[in-house]
Amino acid sequence: MKSFPIYRGADNEIEFRGLRGIYFYYAAGGLITSVFTTLFGYILGAPILLAMLCLLVGGSGTLFWCYSRNNRYGRWGAVKQPIRQAKPSFVCQHQSFNRLIPVRNTFTRKTR
Repeated sequence: MKSFPIYRGADNEIEFRGLRGIYFYYAAGGLITSVFTTLFGYILGAPILLAMLCLLVGGSGTLFWCYSRNNRYGRWGAVKQPIRQAKPSFVCQHQSFNRLIPVRNTFTRKTR
């Protein structure tokens, strides 16, 4: 009988130098955006030092933001945090329940 190797961990999220999950993709996208912003600035005639400063500030800011979010919220924090913010902390009801739902009278009497 033929045997096939089992690839364990094929479903695991990507991890690179401590960045796990979606934060790795955020960091990669931010760094690529910083590089392209630097290139476009240089092509449009910005001084090379200003373009390199843009690359340094944008790249380091992106990495700092991704690492801080990764340390604070963890692997699934990017998914859970917007849900946690959208959930109301309490429900306040100032009117009676009967006034919240309008009831229409569909039955009318015929008068002669």
